[in-house]
Amino acid sequence: MTPTAVPAGAPAAARLASMAALAVALATLAVGIAWNTAAAGGSDSHCYAGQARMFAGGALTLAPPIEMPVPWPGAAATFAPSGFAPGPGASGASVPLCPPGLSLMMAAALVIGGERAIFLVVPMLGALAVWCAFLIGRRLGSPAAGVASAALLACSPTFLYQLVQPMSDVPAAALWLASLALALCSQGHSRAARVALGAGVLAGAAIMVRPNLAPLALIPVLLALPSRAAALATIGGLVPGVAAVAGLQAAMYGAPGRTGYGDPATLFALGHVMPNLARYPAWVAAVHTSIVAAGLLAPFLSRIRSQATLLVAFAALVLAAYLPYVVFDDWWYTRFLLPGLAVLIVLMGVVFDAAARRLPRLVRTAALLCAVVALGGLWVSRAQDLEVFRLQALERKYVELGHYASASLPPSAVVIAGQATGAVRFYAGRPTLSWDAIEPAWLDRTLDELRRRGHVPYFAIEAWELEPFRSRFRGQSALSALDWPARATIGNVIFVYAAGDRARYLAGEHIPTTRISWNTK
Repeated sequence: MTPTAVPAGAPAAARLASMAALAVALATLAVGIAWNTAAAGGSDSHCYAGQARMFAGGALTLAPPIEMPVPWPGAAATFAPSGFAPGPGASGASVPLCPPGLSLMMAAALVIGGERAIFLVVPMLGALAVWCAFLIGRRLGSPAAGVASAALLACSPTFLYQLVQPMSDVPAAALWLASLALALCSQGHSRAARVALGAGVLAGAAIMVRPNLAPLALIPVLLALPSRAAALATIGGLVPGVAAVAGLQAAMYGAPGRTGYGDPATLFALGHVMPNLARYPAWVAAVHTSIVAAGLLAPFLSRIRSQATLLVAFAALVLAAYLPYVVFDDWWYTRFLLPGLAVLIVLMGVVFDAAARRLPRLVRTAALLCAVVALGGLWVSRAQDLEVFRLQALERKYVELGHYASASLPPSAVVIAGQATGAVRFYAGRPTLSWDAIEPAWLDRTLDELRRRGHVPYFAIEAWELEPFRSRFRGQSALSALDWPARATIGNVIFVYAAGDRARYLAGEHIPTTRISWNTK
């Protein structure tokens, strides 16, 4: 056989591999839709979904929910729902904490397909991530390596945990993988500059989703570098995304480099490096087993070692970007690393394929398949233990609260809440105030002002917020005790009180409670 000869059956095997990878991508999409929380209630989820609705309505800020001016101090902070913060200036408007990239895609989905389409964006990008894992694995190894990479990424507990939530981790990983795949494909392509331009555009979109990962754009540029024109095209493709995110940040936060998360100096510090270095690798190993580190061997085993080396550098840069960041204490913050973790999993697929190729021809495919099935099965089992497939039921409380507030609270209601402010705004369209931003001595006076304006005040307090609420207002307001029956209990984890019910209850009036429940198993 000459060096350029194509092995018999190679085209058929390549087509079979492509079909298998497509099946894995479609299965990923199905899982992302079937187990999707479809809930905008927590800080992150409401930030993205609420910002998407804001963009779809042509606005860059949320208007104050109560007509200004108001007499209580810190009004702008009380107006900001979960996932938002007071905007610059004295208008009382709120701005999102999170970057705009994912929300822009969600806004487009909202305009095209309605509100439910917002929650399809992450599963669709998850499917794209899996397909691009196949493309990269195939490029660095073989079609079989590509399928192994795609299947393993689809089974990753961190990937699955984020696949079913309306958050930016999977979209960031998908866009970076797509950029890397195009940059790799540009090498030797007859239209290298055009393909590399696409890689740059995708990297720019990824930067809009996660601006702090902008330095990662160096890797697609270097992958395209064998062609100077392609490398320049990659750089040119970055410009629209970088310019767009800078312009939006200037419009919303007052300066191109400013974000909703606050002063970078308070978020990033050298003192965070060692605690995070002790956490992130340990979490990744605990969730995925230490075998994931096998991806680091890819530069020694890949058929294109220089490209594999650059991808290892990409994964290392992602970790480096988060080592100085705020220190957290839960495994699911491995989601920050997902762009790099996804690349490391792809490289692990390449290593598995290279190891299998050292075996006799008759058993190599079976050996690779067994390894992927065994490890993928273990990862899915761990995902189940980590409650990935219960998140839909656990987050449903926000949807149910929103529907209750929409159907049962009067149009004049103002809901005073903490974490649940986002759900009330998103699903019920009722104005909210954040109780944890109300000065303790001002709770009763704030309620009196709301009543004077014709509003009816309610509280929506989560179970974990009950004691902090009582502690904050104890000694300042009799309402701090929350010692009267709730109007509704949502899954026994969110309690809705009418502020005016306490006096009626103490006078002997019966206060009925609506109990809303669902299966959380």
